[in-house]
Amino acid sequence: MTDRSCSTRSLKVAHHLQRTRPDIVPAVEPLEGFGSILEGSDPSLRFVLRDAFGPAGVPSAGTKAVAPLFNGSLVFLRLNVTVGSRSFALSPSDLGVALQFAGGAVAQITRYAAQYGPNTMSVTASTVEVPVSLPKGVYNDATVQQWVNAVVAAQHLDGATTAIVILNPPGPLNTDADPGRGVLGYHGLAAVPYAFVNVMGTGLTVSDPADLYALALSHELAELAVDPSANLANPEVCDPCGPNCQTPIRSYFDQAGAFLGATTAFPPPFPYGLFLNAIVQPAAANQCPAPASACAYAPPPDATPRPSRRG
Repeated sequence: MTDRSCSTRSLKVAHHLQRTRPDIVPAVEPLEGFGSILEGSDPSLRFVLRDAFGPAGVPSAGTKAVAPLFNGSLVFLRLNVTVGSRSFALSPSDLGVALQFAGGAVAQITRYAAQYGPNTMSVTASTVEVPVSLPKGVYNDATVQQWVNAVVAAQHLDGATTAIVILNPPGPLNTDADPGRGVLGYHGLAAVPYAFVNVMGTGLTVSDPADLYALALSHELAELAVDPSANLANPEVCDPCGPNCQTPIRSYFDQAGAFLGATTAFPPPFPYGLFLNAIVQPAAANQCPAPASACAYAPPPDATPRPSRRG
């Protein structure tokens, strides 16, 4: 599993350099994604990139949240992607499973995230259909932001209390989150915060024993909860526990939401209802990898239970 990753940090760096080093990263993102620039495909940029990535170039988040956490509801989009004569979309049943999983996941995520600050997260039961045409089946994060902004405007969503979740069906390629290179997803900020997740198959279940979506979705929802601005201010709270820094540590819960334990073993040697990408304790939020003790722990008690679904 260590070949899997979240690309949020790379996108944060790219957007930072768009603002501070337009000589490196242009305002208009290439269709090939930011990686085509930042991974040194142009040898003439090698030393420029070295300087840009230096200690004074790109700030690193600390162990505390210095900006507010997310407080609001998640709206899931159902992409219906047309590529020539072919169409790609999650089935209604798979999307329903993802909503069910998210409802159970955010009930735990908000408790873990409370270590970093006050937060709330609920799942809107209704979804938004988004038909798009991609002549080559390829797009990038700039396109994702356009979709997010269009949905927010068309649906008259509250920009202060809404986040968008996009589940990419198997087939279309987001060049900023190439599953062929192990990238599971990322989160960002357009008109509202958003999470992007690659779904790696069909026939989804809440417990996800096939490992098709739950690791990525829980990872991005947890990091969106703590870092809705996606701007290098607040820490990335799942990366230290995996998969970016180590084999993922997963926190397991039964169907009633009781914590069962956390382990790198997958599947674990016990029955479970759902799992989350483990969320690091604040003291270890800037360690890569974080020690197991900072990842494998029960969520703190929640004195003010909140609903995980709303109509």
